[in-house]
Amino acid sequence: MTRGGVRAWLGSRRPAPPADLATALERCVDDAPEAALAGDSRPEVLGALGAWLLETVVERQRAAYGTAPDVGRPAINTSDAPPAGSRPESSAAALNLLAADAFVTYAFEAAAEEGTDVTALATHLLTRVRA
Repeated sequence: MTRGGVRAWLGSRRPAPPADLATALERCVDDAPEAALAGDSRPEVLGALGAWLLETVVERQRAAYGTAPDVGRPAINTSDAPPAGSRPESSAAALNLLAADAFVTYAFEAAAEEGTDVTALATHLLTRVRA
């Protein structure tokens, strides 16, 4: 699937995403490696874009904090986290997480539209993402 094809499909979604999210989705389509666009179907490509973006956010967080995130700790425990808004990349990371979620949601939407097996798509995405 081409970048233009992904952009055109995203542009046809109704309701349209909020402007900031739409910009993040477009930026992801522009920045994604060719491998993320190499899938055989729209659901596969949209899911790959979401997985790639999630992996990118995780890698940036590792670099920013100098360590791997502690996924075993409950999300509510932020005692060792910097105060909200103290890192400029925080809002960018949050927007990128929303965009990753949107791509995965769109992958399932496309699968439903095409009659694709969503169980296989879910299994593929769950085994692809590494945190």
